[in-house]
Amino acid sequence: MAQANLPRITARIDVATQELLLNAATLIGISSINSFVLNAAIEKANAILREEKITQFNDADTRLLLHYLDNPPEPNEHLKALFEQS
Repeated sequence: MAQANLPRITARIDVATQELLLNAATLIGISSINSFVLNAAIEKANAILREEKITQFNDADTRLLLHYLDNPPEPNEHLKALFEQS
């Protein structure tokens, strides 16, 4: 695949930021700031998407959650014992 056809991301940064990124990249064995920034951005994007996926409920799950919030079950013996321990 030709590199020229791939999308590009660019950013202007100050010298202090460049040094920060280069130092961090070097510490983990990455010699390119671009690679470091791309890897960090991908990790952050995946974390955001995982978090969003975890916190989303379908309609049935939402109704069930709301039902139990409005009508909590009676505590069982195990739960009562845990409260007594604390």
